[in-house]
Amino acid sequence: MKRAGTEASGVAVWLGAASPMRSIRWLDGTLAAAAKFGSATAVAAGDPTWLDLAADRANRAGLSCAGVPTELQLDYLGWAQVMAAVARQLGASVILVDEASRPERFPEVAALAELLDAAQLTHVIALAPDQTKERGAVIHASRVSGHELQTCRIRGSVVIGVRIAGPAIDEYPTPIPSASMKRLDLAALGLDPVVLGHRALPPRTGQPTRRTVARVAEYLAVHVLPRKGT
Repeated sequence: MKRAGTEASGVAVWLGAASPMRSIRWLDGTLAAAAKFGSATAVAAGDPTWLDLAADRANRAGLSCAGVPTELQLDYLGWAQVMAAVARQLGASVILVDEASRPERFPEVAALAELLDAAQLTHVIALAPDQTKERGAVIHASRVSGHELQTCRIRGSVVIGVRIAGPAIDEYPTPIPSASMKRLDLAALGLDPVVLGHRALPPRTGQPTRRTVARVAEYLAVHVLPRKGT
């Protein structure tokens, strides 16, 4: 995959608007991939508890962090609008998305790419920047497509869905409020909460508890290659 255009001027990592449903290793792996670029900003939105956790994991990876405090509960298009506004303010043209932590991260990749007029790449399991003068700003990425492993070279603006797990951890300490996190409000981003409210998720109704097999299948979905023809 190759895309012509302006060279990447900044890197941001979208961690989403809620803490991981799966292991925090996926969040750590995405942050570690971003750290390879030398300078990147992790971005999270939502309640203070989640923002503190995101900032703590970003700091451990050596990245700066920006947070958008809000009580809004939006769908994937709504959160994509928030992250797109942050990316424009940061001047980021390369966006990494922690695709594996929560199911809504996957459609957010496509929505972000559409809003930012960027290329998109999903199911990326290895990532490395190449900043040599001869080649310019090129990103080498490996992604899973069905039963195939594809190697891609990317130039210019791109949104990349990352599925890279970090090192195993037994437990992590309770994060403390971050004094270094850059906090951005919706108004400063040029977003109207009332307008964004149209992307709000409907109130949850009582749903039957999923059976154990269904829960295990969802957890394993990011590890197992789909069968041909499915």
